[in-house]
This record gives sequence, C-alpha cells and structure tokens, in this order.
Amino acid sequence: MHAPRFSFRALALVATGLCAFAGAVQPSAAQAQASVLLKHQHASAVVETVDREAREVLLREGNGHLITIEYGTGVSDLPHLHSGDRLEISFVETLGAQMAPPGSPMPESTLTTARGFALGHPRGVIAAFNRERATIQSINLKTHSVAFVTDDGALHVAALRTKAMQDFLATLKVGDVVDMTRMEAISYVITNVTQPSAVGAPQAPASTH
Repeated sequence: MHAPRFSFRALALVATGLCAFAGAVQPSAAQAQASVLLKHQHASAVVETVDREAREVLLREGNGHLITIEYGTGVSDLPHLHSGDRLEISFVETLGAQMAPPGSPMPESTLTTARGFALGHPRGVIAAFNRERATIQSINLKTHSVAFVTDDGALHVAALRTKAMQDFLATLKVGDVVDMTRMEAISYVITNVTQPSAVGAPQAPASTH
C-alpha cells in the first residue's frame, strides 16, 4: 500500500478543483469569491524516516497507515524532526477562488514556515499557498459542465453535480477570469521531546519564502 502524500510543492490545478470551489461561491455584483475546506485531519504519528536529500518525511499513524510529507525546495529543513519522534499532527487543505479584475497582476505562489515550542514541546508549521489563474473557455448548462484554461496553458473540463455548483455555473460567462488558491498547511508537535526552559516562551515568528 502506497503512503498518501501531502505535497508542499507547487500543484497543477485539476478539474475537480473547480467542482470543489464552485459549491461554496456566493456571487455578488461586485466580486464573486469562495473558500471551501477540502480536508481537515488530526492524527498521532511516529516519524519513520527523514530523507533530507529527497526532502521527504515518512510518518506512521497509530492505525498503521503511512503518510509521506514532501516539503519541497522552499523549506531549508523541517525543524527538530528525527526518526522515532512521536507527533501530534494537523493537516488542513482549502481551495479558494475569486474573480480577477481586468488588468490585475498574475497570482504568485508562496510558502511560509514557522517553528517554536508549545508548552516546551518543539513544534513546526508549513503552509503552502499555490495560486493559479483560470479563464473560462466554454459553458454547457444542459450538462452542467465548464471548460477552463489555467495559466500554464492546460485545458481542464469539470462537471458540476450539485445544485449549488450548477447555480454558480449559471453566473459565469465565457472569458471570465478566476484566481484560485489551494492552501495546504501541516502543523506538528513533537510530544516525546521537551525543552523545559522554553515553557511559556513565545513561538518564533513565521518566515516566508
């Protein structure tokens, strides 16, 4: 069984992405925008391996399932982590979108990291904001489908199956430009390691790469 991967590298938008954000959009006359929670997972895990050359960490959850975290070139290293460490992790994934005003600059992806201590336990946070622009190419209200091109030139087609998604589809027109942001964030606390002198110390400020 392959371990699921939480990747903090830049991601290409897939067709299901439009399905995900459309259901939450509340269009307005000024600017339509949306944010939808795709995943929110809490787990206890043990660090199996830390591959600093491949920039991957392999975790084993309490139920035996494996999770691979890819932390990409934007992070110099994951703070504190070593094989055998016991962790409490929280993973959040969201997808947001908003209509892009004419002439607005292209969206840029960013990666933010932070580290510090929680009641003396080392902790770390990584948050990746992968942003992409899409232009509506065609709309078929009978089949509730839409085709759009992302800024890398790739064409995607999505079929919107819920009423909320279909209602949003009816507000779009060919040529509309939408900026989409996929946010992936993982935070972890190492429960088997403490630093007594750090109890009550403030967490180090986040650094953006």
